Amino acid sequence: MLYSKASLLALLGATLLGSPQVASSFSLSSSPAITKLQVSSPTRTSTALDVSMVSTFMDPSHYDHEGNALTSHKKSHSPSSSKSKKLSRPERKKMERAIKKSRKSGIYQLHSTRISELNVQSSTHEDVMIAIKRAQNLHDEQDIMTIGRFLLEGVDDTFAYGYKGSVLARFAVAALRCGQYDIAQQALDERRTKFQDSMQPYESAAIVRGWNRCNKSKKAFEVLEQELSLTSSANNGDETAHEMVKHRALSLAAIASRHFYENQSLVALKACQMLIDLSPTVEQMELTEEFLSIPWDRLEEGAKECPSPDAQKSSCVSVVKTTRSHFPSHEEVATTWEDTLNEIMEKSTRTTES
Repeated sequence: MLYSKASLLALLGATLLGSPQVASSFSLSSSPAITKLQVSSPTRTSTALDVSMVSTFMDPSHYDHEGNALTSHKKSHSPSSSKSKKLSRPERKKMERAIKKSRKSGIYQLHSTRISELNVQSSTHEDVMIAIKRAQNLHDEQDIMTIGRFLLEGVDDTFAYGYKGSVLARFAVAALRCGQYDIAQQALDERRTKFQDSMQPYESAAIVRGWNRCNKSKKAFEVLEQELSLTSSANNGDETAHEMVKHRALSLAAIASRHFYENQSLVALKACQMLIDLSPTVEQMELTEEFLSIPWDRLEEGAKECPSPDAQKSSCVSVVKTTRSHFPSHEEVATTWEDTLNEIMEKSTRTTES
């Protein structure tokens, strides 16, 4: 009988240790068939869930301390979910010296060749935005921290000609993409405290998506209720209110879509229920499907891959379809136009006959 190199090494090690059980375990783990079996994905089954039962899955016991759903099917595709590399003691000391130097001189050194430093006296908001974009694209965590210190400690509230709140929002999204949650939260706290009057709905929606990508669903819902709430748009019928409702709907759709694809049905169904709750406001404001641009097809595709938490109820796909039925569609617009046209033709005919 022929043995592979790995099997012979395993048997030799077991012989030296005097344990036949060790030999068995070594040869088993070196088997390609077993290795393949270990990485194979579980079979998904079609299950069912009723929209009316969504509220029964909102119990806090279904979530961890960060508000993320506790399910055996949880997957994560977020690059920021992995832990950041821990700095060695010399690296930490070097960073501390750089921080002290920056505070004294007002100059914050960066790794970028295009924007090599941020100067409290001369750097513009364009310089900061360029530095943020580079740090996000390259996942340069040290530059993210340096930019954060520049914005939070270096410059005052008049920086960027009154648009510092928008710069803080952009920075927070980049910090979340790099896994720097603490400094992102600091930037968001300062933005909400000092620049609340200038916060834009699209900025809030980007922050919701940022927390959502990091699998921080509790944080995403917090921003949703603080900055894109129905209360803040209920007494306002202008364009800003329409934008707020639009971005609330898109944010909820983003939460539902990601959690469907990650098999976290509890959070996804909660977002669907909140979309249904939003639909009367959409109807009242007469917002169209084109204006909202909710990606219903993507939601349905994600729902097809997501097992329902209760096999006795309707499927996640039916929940999405039910949610979609509460919102305006092309079919409704076409029917309304056809009815209007018929009414005009009837009036014209009656006028001619008379």
